[in-house]
Amino acid sequence: MLLDPYSLSIILIGLALGSFFKGLTGMGLPVVAVPFLAGFLGAEHAIVVLQIPGMVSNIWLVWSHRRSATEIAIRYDMVVPAVIMVMLGVWFLDAADERVILLLLAGSVAVFLPVLLLKPSFRLEGAIGRAVTVVASAFGGFTQGAAGVSGPLFSTLIMSFRLKREAYVFYNGLVFGLFNVFQIGAMIWFDMFTRQRIMEGFLALIPLFIFQYLGMRTMGAISTKAFNAVIITVIVAMEIKLVWGGLGG
Repeated sequence: MLLDPYSLSIILIGLALGSFFKGLTGMGLPVVAVPFLAGFLGAEHAIVVLQIPGMVSNIWLVWSHRRSATEIAIRYDMVVPAVIMVMLGVWFLDAADERVILLLLAGSVAVFLPVLLLKPSFRLEGAIGRAVTVVASAFGGFTQGAAGVSGPLFSTLIMSFRLKREAYVFYNGLVFGLFNVFQIGAMIWFDMFTRQRIMEGFLALIPLFIFQYLGMRTMGAISTKAFNAVIITVIVAMEIKLVWGGLGG
């Protein structure tokens, strides 16, 4: 069924905003666009469709900031648990209570935000840091697969590594791109992709290319202090959106 012009304009706005913040900070596309699209297409439909622009977006970020690859050591204690739980989350997608998942995710992000705001030197180190990383990553991977949203949690985790801003964006693109690979594979296995969803996913690339480019250009024009402020602001906005959605707002 064709969407009316008003619905298409709302979807365009959601993709435009998400793509802009994705280009600026390396995160924001799913958590902004999924609520917009889900209101018109349904949650599963929206999550599946966004895998295509999400994958392209992350590949673009990784390629654009590829010089930062040598500055980063892959945190397998974060990646491996998340990837396993992403696939489990996709399996659970049809039966998942999205409001409960959103509230649980909001609660996990709420644990990290005060530390980031009040103690900028915060790092996840030692045995406690490794344990927190594994548990949080497993939970975030599940919500990524089941609800299509884990940006607040993983972006907060990655921010705690205190990377330079280019390396931060690179690492976000790398991690979420890896998630896309396993999500798409699991969705194909469970026959979630249809011809219509594939076509919609490729159409979503149009606003993605325009507004992610604008976000990436903007990133080069702001200071590190302003960049960090933007990241905190986006994470707080994500938190509010998650709570609002989880409470049925």
